[in-house]
Amino acid sequence: MKKLSIILGTALVMSFSVMAQDAATLSLKDNMKQSGSILKQISASVNDASKNAANAELTAKMIAYFGAAKNQRPDSVSAGSYADYQSLIEQEIQSMKELQAAFQKNDNTGALAIIQKMNTLKKEGHDKYK
Repeated sequence: MKKLSIILGTALVMSFSVMAQDAATLSLKDNMKQSGSILKQISASVNDASKNAANAELTAKMIAYFGAAKNQRPDSVSAGSYADYQSLIEQEIQSMKELQAAFQKNDNTGALAIIQKMNTLKKEGHDKYK
């Protein structure tokens, strides 16, 4: 059983590595589009505890997309600086890590609150950088 856990853990780490590489090849717009699609999927099932493991995995995908987006410069930074943009992205990544932890703890109420916080950050970012 221990051997199986190690194999599954290694496969999961490798799949996240591949996912991060794929995100790095996408444009900023595509990284955000992928993340938005995932967030909608998670939001639709946030109250269903049977989906927590899947939602934790989906959150990991969003983290990979946002990790790539952090190093991509938006077309317009007129309402702020690139450093501010990166700070907002980092705040979203931190929120995603909290969301993933909430799903892993089966804390759906906490997950819903984090999603609401993420939506507020998303609106702020889009107002400045879209």
